Amino acid sequence: MKRLSVIFLIFMLAATSVQAAAITIGYVDLQKALSLSAAGQAAKGKMEAEIAEIEDQVKQRQGDLQALQESLKKQMGMLSETAREEKQIEFEQQVRDYQRYVKDKQDEMKAREERYTQQILRDLGQQVVALSEKEKISVMMEKGQLVYADAALDYTDKLIEMYNREYKDNN
Repeated sequence: MKRLSVIFLIFMLAATSVQAAAITIGYVDLQKALSLSAAGQAAKGKMEAEIAEIEDQVKQRQGDLQALQESLKKQMGMLSETAREEKQIEFEQQVRDYQRYVKDKQDEMKAREERYTQQILRDLGQQVVALSEKEKISVMMEKGQLVYADAALDYTDKLIEMYNREYKDNN
């Protein structure tokens, strides 16, 4: 209870000192900006191209593995017990190598996507500050953190516009 009283007192003191200045509030939807901005679209296109290339490599390895399996099935009747066991062990090792390769590629793509996303979010953060200063916004919030806000306070489209200009100038 004592803590609540102290917080209330601090809030009241802050409110009275800020009363002289007009407080303006806005919000942006960073997910929308990430998805619709030129940088976000470029990163998405780059990721899709990289994923397609990796999928081709995975399909190639999968085809090689299936061809090996078919070859082994044909040879099994002609091989001795020991040779069959060795071929089976070799095949199982290649299957494990394939599975490891696929997992490594998935992890690699996930890490790349996170790097792209983090860089764009850092850039968007800088643009949010610039937009807030330009529009004289005292408090800019992220839409995902809001329970309700009037659409008139949404600066997402302006943010995307600013970021696209910056992105095009630098690329």
